Order: sequence, then C-alpha cells, then structure tokens
Amino acid sequence: MKAFPIIIIAILSGLLLSASCKKHVVQPVNQLSLLPPATQTGARTFGCLVNGRAFVPENRSIIEGPHLQCNYILLNGGYYFTLALSNNDNGLGKGIGIRTDSLAIAQGQTYKLKTYAMGNADAIYFLVGNDNRNYVTNDAVSGFLTITRLDPTTQIVSGTFYFKAINAPGDTVSVTDGRFDMPYTR
Repeated sequence: MKAFPIIIIAILSGLLLSASCKKHVVQPVNQLSLLPPATQTGARTFGCLVNGRAFVPENRSIIEGPHLQCNYILLNGGYYFTLALSNNDNGLGKGIGIRTDSLAIAQGQTYKLKTYAMGNADAIYFLVGNDNRNYVTNDAVSGFLTITRLDPTTQIVSGTFYFKAINAPGDTVSVTDGRFDMPYTR
C-alpha cells in the first residue's frame, strides 16, 4: 500500500511540472523583414517577395555570388534600362529582370510592366537548372515599376516594383514588395 501514495505523488508532480512548462512555439519569419530597406542612396540593394518568400542577393562565395546588375544607357537613339538579379542555389539559378526597350525613365514616374517590345517596360522571373522555366509579363499579366530616384550625376537609380508573370504552360508567379537602390552604369 505504501507504493500507491508514491505513485499518486509522482503523477501529481508530473502534472504540475508539465502544466508549468510553456510550450515553445516557433513563430513564422516575417518575410518582409528579410528585405532591404527602401533607400535612395545607391546602397546596391535589391529585394522582393516571390510568391510570398523573400528573394534577395545571396553571397555564397566569391565565385558563386549573386549577379546584381543595373544599366541605363542611350543606344541608337533609344534609352535602355536593365535591372537584374540572379542567385545560384545548389545548382538551380533563380533570377529577376526588369528592363525597358527604347523607353526613357524619369524620377517620379510609373511604368507598366507588360509585353517585351520597343517602347515598353517588361519583367521576367526565371529558374535555370534541370527544369528551366521563364515567367514573363505580358499585356494581360503585368505589374508596375516606379522610379523614386534617378540621378544622372551620381548615377543612382532607386525604385519599387511588383508584377505577376506567366510561363508557357500557364503557371503564374507573383512578385511583390520589390525595391532596389542601385548605382548604374552607362
């Protein structure tokens, strides 16, 4: 009979201890907090959400580092703006490109990202690896690019963007909360 009270005490002690312990709940990461701030200083930053997940330059090594490029040039009488980021993630390349074709950009202006053609701005999201996929904007599946700073003296361009893009089978990708602050080459 002496074992019975010991068992009861052990059970009650276990219940009290488990009731006093708080369960550790893992909070989901706020993906927006992983993006760089929206600056206008030429900080060489780029970031956006791709289907709700942060997409930013990833520095893996000097050889495999991200490709981050920004150009704004006058060529054959037309202005061409190019902003591109690509990362190599274990053999799978991922990237975003935004460009204009014969279209000058200006501070404070917004441009519709649609079909790639002369006089337009467009965007692409791509995956390169075993299963290559290109998602492009067009006249029906599009987005917007806003230039918040364009300084030809310091060669800095900053802005925001968002778009939806579609691939050949009809799958879409959603790119939101995009921001960049880049020095550009001419």
